[in-house]
Amino acid sequence: MQDPQSYFQKHSLFMCDGLYLSQHAEHNGVRVITSERFPDLIMLHYREDCVFDNTWPTFAKMCRGLIVDMKNQDVVAWPLEKFFNLDQQPETSYEILKYRKDFEISEKLDGSMLISFINPADGQLYLTTKGSFEAEHSKVGTELARNHPYFHRIFEYAESGTLMFELIDSRFRIVIDYKKKGYELGLYLIGYRTREGRLCTYSEVHELAKELGVGCPNTYQFDSLDVLLAKTKDLPLTEEGFVIRYSDGLLVKVKGAAYLRAHRFISHLSDKNILLAVSEGVEDPFIEICPDEFRDEVSEKIAYFKHRKLDLLNQCYKYFAEAPKENGRKIFALWVNANVKSSLRGCMFQLMDCKPLKDKDLYDIISKTEKPSVETRI
Repeated sequence: MQDPQSYFQKHSLFMCDGLYLSQHAEHNGVRVITSERFPDLIMLHYREDCVFDNTWPTFAKMCRGLIVDMKNQDVVAWPLEKFFNLDQQPETSYEILKYRKDFEISEKLDGSMLISFINPADGQLYLTTKGSFEAEHSKVGTELARNHPYFHRIFEYAESGTLMFELIDSRFRIVIDYKKKGYELGLYLIGYRTREGRLCTYSEVHELAKELGVGCPNTYQFDSLDVLLAKTKDLPLTEEGFVIRYSDGLLVKVKGAAYLRAHRFISHLSDKNILLAVSEGVEDPFIEICPDEFRDEVSEKIAYFKHRKLDLLNQCYKYFAEAPKENGRKIFALWVNANVKSSLRGCMFQLMDCKPLKDKDLYDIISKTEKPSVETRI
């Protein structure tokens, strides 16, 4: 792993008032983020096309909220680099990792990641998200840190490295309602990197969190990757998953299937995904985790789709009752083609073959005929 300071110097990225950096970022899938509040600083974060194309140049992986002081030619915050799900990259392949025993396991929190940095211009501590200096999460996190009883210790560690927190706050909830799980509002330490670039182990992060008086994700012991995967398969909706940290610093995400479905539902809260949730029979828990301001609307939409399914079912049985069935399949087919709308003809032949109509098939008909909107509400 190359440290960002050396990378910048090797590629002359501090030169020409940031021109070289802009060109290098453009060619390597990285966004350059600036702020009027911090005129000498830039934040670097990989672009969405890296995610969509699953193409990850070294520089893009390095830039996951990296903060650089261009005036003094110094990296002021080096957070966690981009890390991947199991089997997403060659180095995270199950076949490569299944025999390794040199790992720690941490709970993956579903909050808002915040990165610490000291602004050289005013010597003050700030926390920021990995994509914007101006996010509301950043303001809340900065205030929590500055008003913390152990602020002086937080400041000292931020001076000598990069603290990484997860902000748990119901205002910024994504999927999981941590208040119901007993988590207090606040900062939870998820990582620390020293100025020299060493990423602390989870046991070290746990001890540091106690020293700073902040929360910390739970850690677990599993005998093997297979045991962890078996556990992940059965995780409830209220658990996102785990992060595996290997002794060489490799980080790997393993997320629960229930959480992934819920995240898809919440982060893309559209009529199409509401219908998908209904067709999969998982709408009830999703209503519970739905943001309050959308809950009534989502409940009404779910009720609508269920009503439409029953309406289609009744139409099918009505048509089938009227259809001539005693004179052979050909006469039946001619009648169906002449009297039944095309979207329901397949259902007629299922009933003719004494096969029950499945809810999922009826919801598929609704999806194809009504084409529910993909526009998201959030």
